[in-house]
Amino acid sequence: MKNIYLALILALTIACQSKKEETATETAVKENVVELTKNQLDNSKIKIGSLTNTSLSSTIKVNGKITLAPNAMASVSMPLGGYIKNIKVMPGMVIRKGQVLAVIEDQSYVQIQQDYLTTKQQLAYASKDFARQKELNSSQAVSEKNYQLAESEFAKQRITLKSLEEKLKLIHINPVSLTANTISKSVNIYAPISGMITKIDVNIGKYVNATDMLFQIMDNQSMYAKLNVFEKDAANLAIGQKIKVYTNTQPDVFYETKIEFVNKSYSDENAIEVYAKISNTTKKLIPGNYINASIQIDNNNAFVVSNDAIVDFEDKKFVFVQDANKNTFSMQEVQIGTVTDKISEIRNYEMLQNKNIVISDAYTLLMVLKNKEE
Repeated sequence: MKNIYLALILALTIACQSKKEETATETAVKENVVELTKNQLDNSKIKIGSLTNTSLSSTIKVNGKITLAPNAMASVSMPLGGYIKNIKVMPGMVIRKGQVLAVIEDQSYVQIQQDYLTTKQQLAYASKDFARQKELNSSQAVSEKNYQLAESEFAKQRITLKSLEEKLKLIHINPVSLTANTISKSVNIYAPISGMITKIDVNIGKYVNATDMLFQIMDNQSMYAKLNVFEKDAANLAIGQKIKVYTNTQPDVFYETKIEFVNKSYSDENAIEVYAKISNTTKKLIPGNYINASIQIDNNNAFVVSNDAIVDFEDKKFVFVQDANKNTFSMQEVQIGTVTDKISEIRNYEMLQNKNIVISDAYTLLMVLKNKEE
């Protein structure tokens, strides 16, 4: 009998606990629900509507700096050392690709040319000898060993000549036009890109090593705007979006461009970098200039509601959705995108599609909800 009583007490305890949990759940569900009488609804200024699909245009204000593409800056050096014989440019001078910057001389340049011409003659002899040995080998008039030696020598000389040919090209000597009469101890140093000389680190008579930087050239026609876009706006970026750039010193001069690259790695400032090429037509942009810009955001498939539909509650954004019971409204959190003076974009629009939404006087429902909680 005692066991029966214990079982009954346990069952009643569980039932009471379940009832409390159900009540708590119902309370939580009803916390964000407002119910009006028909009379209250009729006398209010509440209007019902739905999401609207439209094209939306807005701008993001950002800042950044003028920078150069890696291939717009060149450090000029020589693969072999030597003495500077002549310098033909000055800092600030605008030069073209292939223009002579300086003349350098050294005995090592003579040696490479000599080695090339000598090897060229040796290859010619090795080629004829290999052809002869090949013919004799086919008629078994010569041993296989002699044939293999000739073949090996021919291959060796061909490799050596190719190596020397590439070395000549590195010091800007054309192997095709090189003869015994054109051997020179001096070679020219050429500009690898067009642009402006920004630094000269040599003088006449100075010996330079292969690792020394001699000149620095900047192509100031090929500049980029490097813009910092913070996380809240990053999702709206796309390649090809239009940008207007202006400097702090010339706020009335605009450079129109488009987004070319987006670096989707966040910086320490929680921003990503956007790059847009700028044509320096005014000749006044300098790498390092601080700039401001506006990025045009066009969304051809935006779902929006009127601003009157959005309410702020506990640092979040909400809309009220009309339930099946026409007098009952549920508050649902929304994520806001672009905002204009009249409408707001809803990013998590999927949950609101085909639903009736309060599009006017939504704050009346919020006040009723707050009063109910009190």
